[in-house]
Order: sequence, then C-alpha cells, then structure tokens
Amino acid sequence: MGGRVTASVDVNALVVEAYANRGVAVRQDGRLAPFHFPRKLVRPLPGDHIELSSDDRLLGIAPRRNEFGRGDPKGRFRPVAANLDQAVIVIAAEPAPSPDLLHRYLAAALIAGIRPIVVINKDDLPLPDQPPFNELDALDALGVVTVRTRCKPIIEIDRLETQLAGKTSLLAGQSGVGKTSLLNALIPDLDAQTGALSAVTGKGRHTTTSATLHPRPGQGAVIDSPGVWEYGLWAMPIEQLMLGFPDVQAHANDCRFRNCSHDHEPGCAVRAAVDSGKIHPGRYQAWRRLLAEQKRLGGLRGTLQR
Repeated sequence: MGGRVTASVDVNALVVEAYANRGVAVRQDGRLAPFHFPRKLVRPLPGDHIELSSDDRLLGIAPRRNEFGRGDPKGRFRPVAANLDQAVIVIAAEPAPSPDLLHRYLAAALIAGIRPIVVINKDDLPLPDQPPFNELDALDALGVVTVRTRCKPIIEIDRLETQLAGKTSLLAGQSGVGKTSLLNALIPDLDAQTGALSAVTGKGRHTTTSATLHPRPGQGAVIDSPGVWEYGLWAMPIEQLMLGFPDVQAHANDCRFRNCSHDHEPGCAVRAAVDSGKIHPGRYQAWRRLLAEQKRLGGLRGTLQR
C-alpha cells in the first residue's frame, strides 16, 4: 500500500510537516515521528490522517475531505494542506495587499469548499480607502466573517480564538502582516513545538519554507503557511472559478448566452447585477482580472469553448 490514499487506513497519526520525500507526524500518544515516502506516491500534506507502522513507515493516507493549494508558474495546482475546516486570510493596512490578493485567497478557499475567515491584523492602524479594504462590506454580504486583531502593543485576539476553537485552520497571508505574531499569540507553547520539530527534522527553528501544523490547547490546530507577496490560482474551467465568486454565480444562469463569460457579452445578467448594485463593482472587477489570468494560464475549458 505504502502511502497511497485509500479508504482502508488504520489512522494512528496526523501529518505535521512534509517536504521533499520526508515528513513528520504526531502519533496518538503525542510522539513526533519522522517518516520517509517515495516521491512517486501521493505526497502527504499537513493535516493528513495517516497510518504509520510500528517502525514509523508510511503505510497509507486516509481520503481527504479537501485540499488547499496554489498555482505554480505553469498553472498547475500544488496542494499545501489537507482536511481544513477554514482558511484564515490575514491582511493589514501595512503592508497593504495588492487589489486581488484577498479575492484570490477567498476564491481558492471557496473552490475547495473551505470556510474563509478574513483577519485584519494591526487593528490600531487606520484602514486605507482602497481595495480590498473598501470592499469588505461585499464580503459581509457573502457571509464571510471579518475579524480584527492586534498583537502590539497589546494582544487582542479573543474574537479570532473563538472562531478557531476546535477547528483545523490554515493561516495564510502576505509577508509582513504579522502572521508570526498571531501564531505566537494563538499557540502558547509554540517555541516548545518548533524546538521539538527542529530536533526531529534537523531544520532551523524558524524555517518557513513549508506549511506546518501546530496543535492548539484542547482541540483543533493551526496550519501555518509561508508568507507570500503574490498568490496565484491554477488553470481551471470557468465553472470552477465561479465557485470562488458566489455573487457572480448567483446571476450567471440568467445570462442570454449559455457560454457567457460575464465579461463583455450582450445580455449578461452579471453585468446587469453590477449596474443595479446587486454585485459590488470591486468584486466584479476582481472577477474580470482573474478571468483574464485564466485565459493566460490556458484555463476556462468547458462552456467557454467556441
């Protein structure tokens, strides 16, 4: 069997980290167990439930509920973590994100069926009147929870902790927005965890080149992902991209043409919804920009084929 995703897995460990052909899992007794896996097999991800032998060999990976990932430069999907309850997307006034960074993360989470939560960190800073900060009302209308936090000069994370209780959550965001400070506040024994992991892997204590799972007190876990400056999606059919834009999807079936891209076509119900205020114009412009990106990536198979 050796590392294949299969329904017949006697789960006894949870993957903490995986890179190259090596990984680390936490066994049910709390022991960290390093393991190897052939690269030709399915790569374990943080959050995977797996079966290890008594001598710490990977025997199998349980079926995944979902995967969160990103696109590589060739437009291929690269998974980062598995079995998530929610994706916590951290932004801040400084450094302010690009106009589409938040929309990209939101789309990736919604496409995977993962609940997104937006965290505005460094809450003591005034929010600039620019995207995505002046588009947050549109996210409220979609049911996306927005939480404000700060870690300096005092720690205020109570609302975020309430959202994370008992959940497996991915922490994602741009470099410099304070993810490390948030992680330290959320995981009281973070230094002990990273020290123990370093002793097992031989990697530096603060290396953040791969996603890492950190159990929280009680139940639940936070999977920390490396900070990014830009986050790219992968090539996909238009129907899949639309899953990341439920506000667009809600009007798409009313378009005149079945293969409408909701960009320029006559009789487009989506553009009419924008004009009438039913879709926020910032969300629509984000849709158009990601649509253009999909064309460059070679996506948009399916209904857009002429």
